Amino acid sequence: MGLTASSEDGREAEVRDRIFSSALRCFSQKGFAATSLREISEDAQTTKPMVYYYFRSKEGLYGSIVRQILEEMAGAIRQGFPGGLAPDEQAIVYSERYLGYFIAHEEIIALVLREVFGLGGASMATFSHTLAQDVRRPLDEVIERGMASGYFHHDDIQVCATAITGILNMFILAHVFGGAKIDGAQAINQVRYYIAGLRALD
Repeated sequence: MGLTASSEDGREAEVRDRIFSSALRCFSQKGFAATSLREISEDAQTTKPMVYYYFRSKEGLYGSIVRQILEEMAGAIRQGFPGGLAPDEQAIVYSERYLGYFIAHEEIIALVLREVFGLGGASMATFSHTLAQDVRRPLDEVIERGMASGYFHHDDIQVCATAITGILNMFILAHVFGGAKIDGAQAINQVRYYIAGLRALD
């Protein structure tokens, strides 16, 4: 008896997941450049053509890992996001969750940052796009609601949201690339200072 469509789909998903998990493990241990698709396929108990079939290239495989990590970060930030607070306090909650998620998952996110900044190109584009479209979206929405209600003065929503995450990223990158300790309180204070400038004049 042949495989049904659902069992074929399940088998394909299982192979794809094995490749993904093996790639994450190998990249974590050796870095992008030092990891070969042969190593990944052997660790996943499959073949290089199967890796190409699902991910097209090593860069495509790494891009998929980057997207999933950032999508998980976005989901964690959005989960149970408080709706009853004023927009400025919602922006602070977002900032605390953004920074807190990095601290809680520092090992894997720091790895992604080091590799992505070193690779540039398509990997950097994937990182930037997913960060803007998924991770930053709750903050965009908070600022948009604040401006629509008159709580914040009208400005470019994406520019304002990028400025806030830029403050947080400054602390994160100084830690990842410079070894500086992350001063969460100082980071949030700087975000508060910026947000205060968005408040509409009475």
